[in-house]
Amino acid sequence: MRIHYRLIHPIHLDAAFEAKGLTVLLGRSGQGKTSLLRAIAGLLQASGEPYAGLPPQRRPIGYVPQSFSLFPHLSVWRNIAFSLSEHRRDEAMRLLESLGIGQLAEKWPSELSGGQQQRVALARALARKPELLLLDEPTSALDPITRDDVLDTLRHVVSETQVTILAVTHDREAARAADRLVILSEGQIVQEGPPSFLASSPATLEIARLMGVAFAAEN
Repeated sequence: MRIHYRLIHPIHLDAAFEAKGLTVLLGRSGQGKTSLLRAIAGLLQASGEPYAGLPPQRRPIGYVPQSFSLFPHLSVWRNIAFSLSEHRRDEAMRLLESLGIGQLAEKWPSELSGGQQQRVALARALARKPELLLLDEPTSALDPITRDDVLDTLRHVVSETQVTILAVTHDREAARAADRLVILSEGQIVQEGPPSFLASSPATLEIARLMGVAFAAEN
């Protein structure tokens, strides 16, 4: 999926890149990663492709913000059923089971751990049957073991549903787990490709630092 979006406010940004499988957008804080996600979702005024001109509710997108935004007054399965029009409980339970959290169906969001809330938010986003799933810092508040479990879940989602996932982060481990890595700096994409390629051949010193590898002089 080719993505190209241009923003003026709240940050000047012109980002064009290819998203495939689990794609991670990596960059320092303040580079506009979250603003780009919100623009793609139709929540910020911007121009670009795909989905330009469509209101947010008509875009085939699932969006999971960093806060997860679960409804505190609804049980887990009802949070997911909120996005469904028919067979609501059966479909909600199917999604929960597919993510290995069927046992949480009757719990309240306040009773869940961070990793559990992340999976419930994923299930609710997937209930829309999106073409593109947008995730804002999906591993930032998780301990290393839970982070690895969530990354495994994301790979499972890609394999089972064929949905494209675009996750923004500054987490190097999440970046290494991606199928495709895209680097955002100073309002534009400066390098993209498989994580192994960017780690071995970073185009700039900044990319090498983001990847957490030594920068070879010949690069």
